Amino acid sequence: MSGDPRVPGAVCRINALPDDMLLLILSYLNARQVVQTCLLSRQWRNLWRSVPRINATSDEFEHMSDDYEEDTLLFKKFVNRFLMLRNPFALEDFRLWYDMPWESDDYSEDANIWICYALHCNARSVMVTVRDNTMHLDPSVFISGLFLRRLRLAGVALFPGFFCQLATGFTALKYLILHACDISDVEITSKTLKVLIMDIDCSYTFEEQCSISIPSLICLDYSTFQRIPLLKSMKSLERACAVLNTYYHTEVDDIRQFLKSLSGVTDLNFSYEGNMLNMGNIQWCPKFNNLTTLTLSQWCLHPDFYPLIVFLQNSPSLENLTLELRGVGHTHQRFIGELEERSFSCEHLDSVDIVCWGVQEHDPVLDNLVELLTENGKEPDEIHINI
Repeated sequence: MSGDPRVPGAVCRINALPDDMLLLILSYLNARQVVQTCLLSRQWRNLWRSVPRINATSDEFEHMSDDYEEDTLLFKKFVNRFLMLRNPFALEDFRLWYDMPWESDDYSEDANIWICYALHCNARSVMVTVRDNTMHLDPSVFISGLFLRRLRLAGVALFPGFFCQLATGFTALKYLILHACDISDVEITSKTLKVLIMDIDCSYTFEEQCSISIPSLICLDYSTFQRIPLLKSMKSLERACAVLNTYYHTEVDDIRQFLKSLSGVTDLNFSYEGNMLNMGNIQWCPKFNNLTTLTLSQWCLHPDFYPLIVFLQNSPSLENLTLELRGVGHTHQRFIGELEERSFSCEHLDSVDIVCWGVQEHDPVLDNLVELLTENGKEPDEIHINI
């Protein structure tokens, strides 16, 4: 029982750990929990001041009072005090979960100060999630961050020139993840990014066509309800996931230029849910000579399988194919076109996964799809159906 702290004179084994190990353990706690450890013993009194990771969440301040806004004010007061008393050590990671009762500069100002503090402490990773309302990011916050490698923003309004500042002042930035952000820049550019993720809840504050120019980009995950962007300088791109659910009137040329910019990838997940397009005789689908893994959703599974066949005819190196079939509305036609030759030869294709939601076992589209694959050389044991 010598290790049981309830026994008088017992040795607490966790206190025997070196401070570096204790700080690592504390890094997995929320900021308020970290501060509360100062009550454990004299040894723990000041450890919280040196944690290399800060996870500040307003969740811990919910229902502390009878008023939602008052809870937020208590959270703001806590974080300001926490950062003021913290030792000026470098930060590995800064995470902020912030509930804003109102969309105002008063509530945004504190969050901007906290982000600025993290960048001045050479944080390598910053994640900011704003809920209920949108935070207005102060341009002066993102002037420089030489050590920042990963940035995730959610519920943030990005100022004009934001991406230009990232390109010039954040030379180590590799990962940028944007969720439900308001974007003011027509051009998204970077010389260092390897991964860019922008989900469908992001929106542009302008009507012009956005352009993305990132020569170093390896992975692109992009979804939009708005106009399809112009992709430029994507020579390093290897993996792409694109969900084009645009409510704008889309032209065939928009699809063609978008896919052409992705023609060098090895892994592609493509979904189109925009207006129906007559592709005519135009060569809208490029040759995907490097493509080994392809995922397509129900938009291409109309009974004539026109877009699916076009993709397979232009993917000579394909090894893995995943098709997602949904029961409700899965036959809605998106691309119209005629093919002189409906056959395809994917010599390296050894795995076809058909993932079904709400589809009966003998659904006509599913039966026709399996028939199409077997007629073009796929053996039944190479086709896996998950219902």
